[in-house]
Amino acid sequence: MLKSLISNSRRQQFFNLLIFYAAYVWFRSFSTSVLGPHFLENNISLAQMILGSFWFSAAGSLFLVIIKAYSSRAAWWQAMVLSIIAILIVIRVDNVWQFYLYSFLLGLNSVLFYIPYNIAHFKLTPSHRTSFSAAIMFSVYPVIAFVVPLLAGWLAEMTYFYIWFGSILFFLIALFLVRFQTRFTFHLNLKQDLIYLKPTWLIVVLEGLWEPIIFGVIPVFTLNFIKTPLAIGTYFSYLGLVAILANLFLGRLSDKLNRRLRFLIPTTILMGLGTMILPWVTSRLIFWLVITGIIEFLSPLFWNFATAYFVDCQPDSNRSMPAREWVLSVSRTIGIALVFFNFYFEKQPTIIFYVLGVVMLLYPVVLLYNTRHAAKS
Repeated sequence: MLKSLISNSRRQQFFNLLIFYAAYVWFRSFSTSVLGPHFLENNISLAQMILGSFWFSAAGSLFLVIIKAYSSRAAWWQAMVLSIIAILIVIRVDNVWQFYLYSFLLGLNSVLFYIPYNIAHFKLTPSHRTSFSAAIMFSVYPVIAFVVPLLAGWLAEMTYFYIWFGSILFFLIALFLVRFQTRFTFHLNLKQDLIYLKPTWLIVVLEGLWEPIIFGVIPVFTLNFIKTPLAIGTYFSYLGLVAILANLFLGRLSDKLNRRLRFLIPTTILMGLGTMILPWVTSRLIFWLVITGIIEFLSPLFWNFATAYFVDCQPDSNRSMPAREWVLSVSRTIGIALVFFNFYFEKQPTIIFYVLGVVMLLYPVVLLYNTRHAAKS
């Protein structure tokens, strides 16, 4: 009876956490997904948008060096407040530094939200259900990303006032749900936690170096083709639909998820090759839609398998998740800096796509080495 009550309590906590996550993702997607045309209208160039992604990643890197301990609820509450401040700052953009501050605050928001969320999510997950739980987590965003950008784009096409008003409304809903989440303290001791992360730190670095393709390059480069709120919202909804199809495909593999290497290796190879094809399609919309769609189809598969593999290798989420987030933040900062420098020195960037493509192709090599080394040990 006691075991059943504990199990029911954990299920309720897990359900509350997922509802909270969905509310947060809805708020962030609605408030930011169609701001690209708004920034273009306010004379923010594509190069400056790339530099904004640098400040986004750098914010997390710097913040995680400073903090030592944090309460989950305090982190979530502050994440929400920083996010809405960032949105309010760019209602009217008179200076590019407003945009950089917006990016920096959203970077703080990201680490403050996702570190405690990942800890809570996998603490509430039985050890034998890691892959299934990761699949649930990575299924929430695509569903919302299919609906919300299209809605936001339609509203912004009439007036951006609806974006600002809706952002405040959805912020209040997400903020209210913080009170129903579990309270715990997470710590960051970089020296000790990075030692704990030793078996997987290199694959985390490679993941972080490549991720600017998803979070920086694709959204910004798409503005070369698409410059209206409704059109950009439709594009992101298309990417959300592709991710939904990927998760449906993932569901059919659920009985084989324990054999992660079988799927991680071909997935990462295809992602690396897809990245290296991108410079050939930066001036052709239809090919850009196809290649970015393929990458967006593969990325949820990659994140699910990679996260499940990481959790299996580093089961102490209190130690591993903050350190992992720091390594990801530093790696993303380096990756987006490389993107910016290529963008700055080359009018139509190409080299960076090959560099990041090679980075992703190194992922399965390191993964196989780690696996064989662990087996020998």
